[in-house]
Amino acid sequence: MPTNPVEFILMISTGFVAFVLLLSGATKSGRIGRTLDSMEAIGVPEFARRRWIAAAVPVWEIGLGLALLIPPGWYRAAAAAIAMGTFAVFTVFIVGVLRRGDDVDCGCFGPLSVDDRVTGWTVARNAVLILASAAIAVTAPGHPSFIVELFTADRGLVLLSCLAWALLAVGVLATALVRIRRDRADPAIPSDSSSTSVRISAQGDPLPDAELVSPAGITVPLHALGSGSPVLLVFLSAECGKCEAAARRLPEWQQMIGPSVQLRVATSSRPDALQARVPQALPFAYFGARSAKQQLGIEGIPSAVLLGGLNYRFVASPIAHREDEIDALVRGIVNAQAEMP
Repeated sequence: MPTNPVEFILMISTGFVAFVLLLSGATKSGRIGRTLDSMEAIGVPEFARRRWIAAAVPVWEIGLGLALLIPPGWYRAAAAAIAMGTFAVFTVFIVGVLRRGDDVDCGCFGPLSVDDRVTGWTVARNAVLILASAAIAVTAPGHPSFIVELFTADRGLVLLSCLAWALLAVGVLATALVRIRRDRADPAIPSDSSSTSVRISAQGDPLPDAELVSPAGITVPLHALGSGSPVLLVFLSAECGKCEAAARRLPEWQQMIGPSVQLRVATSSRPDALQARVPQALPFAYFGARSAKQQLGIEGIPSAVLLGGLNYRFVASPIAHREDEIDALVRGIVNAQAEMP
């Protein structure tokens, strides 16, 4: 056990924060479009959503990570203070997402964050990073650089720090394995539309007792959305960058499935926000989607699910995520219609 707990706190915090920043920056590099989508999804103001800013984000993160590892003393403390401010700003946007009730992917770790949806755990993670950065800012003055410290510090201190980092890595890995098992247990619609089929039968889960609000302000239960017909319910948001491409496909999808299946949009956005950002969604829109989203198990947007009609109150398909999977679901509905007598 190290005799000086301050040195342990400094070492474990520096390694942890630097690793997160370097990983985040490296996985965002060369993915300007995805970064812009994530910035839009979490509510970054439009004036700040520029390609050069999106390109600078990974450079900024990698630079901060290196500044925590290489310079000594006050330089490391200054880098930690800047990192703390960076995490705090990002947390403000994350809290805004949660207050709006949107389900978005923060894109925190590039391609490694395909399912990194914003939840209370995202705020908790950022809070830990802020506290760790504050600890570095307070304790780093007077100490050598992290790299020098790693090779010259007491062996017990280094071993204990490595153990702490290993436990953290095991926790992250365990979380990832749980997510993978969950995804395998409840697979989404495959992107290959030629192999997709949807059987409209009463074997699915019962429709939850949730309601949406019509443009006229009338509450409508899920089973009545299609006035007796099955409903393709698409979840979108005006604040979601990836939803814009899906919204442009809505008229096409309704034409493909025909009048026997009604297309509806469930959203938590305001009508004026839809009109400004995704006007194609407005003719299909029903509002107050948060409860329906939770009860149907919708974890991200854009997403879609097929619901049975008035006499068949069941969930008739798995949940499709992203535009390509929704398109595959639509084509599966078309194939199922062609097979029906």
